[in-house]
Amino acid sequence: MSIVFRITTSADHQERQTAVINARQLAAFREFLRGQGERLDMTLLDPDFAEDDYLSYRFEARVCPLALASIARIFDYQTDVITVLDEAQFRGRRVSVYREGDTGPITLSVGLTSDLGLELDLAYQNAFALLEGLGLRPESVGEIPVDNVRARLADPAIRRSVEAQGAAPYLSRLDRLIATGDLDDSSRLEWA
Repeated sequence: MSIVFRITTSADHQERQTAVINARQLAAFREFLRGQGERLDMTLLDPDFAEDDYLSYRFEARVCPLALASIARIFDYQTDVITVLDEAQFRGRRVSVYREGDTGPITLSVGLTSDLGLELDLAYQNAFALLEGLGLRPESVGEIPVDNVRARLADPAIRRSVEAQGAAPYLSRLDRLIATGDLDDSSRLEWA
């Protein structure tokens, strides 16, 4: 079991924008992402197992490094798709593709994962050590404003406390994650 630390905003607690896409568009989107990933020398699909039908209907994709117009063309410039892509790029998030059941519609929505995938996925013991080092109660679910975390990380005593808990290897990753919390005044570090 693990705990994932991520940056959330008030928009994450509202109904997410979604768009329904068809199988032809899905196949073209996956192929486009693979081609652009090779061109840019980066992974844009997560996970990307072409031989696994289930995973082809449930994945996240990076869209921030790509031009909105080039992606929108794949979806015949559908307004709802453009809305999802624009929101994902504005918020620095991946898009999520999923299908409900075997015959449900294929849905595209703004994902919870940051475009760069900076979220911390830590085993319980490591997550609790990090939380204790930060002076927070070690609970499996919680949140704190990003500004409060920044203040804690700026305190040398807190950093020493994190090191004493054995969680020092996660400080640089936490610093990078917190740096993505500048987009919105409602940004929070959330863990679950």
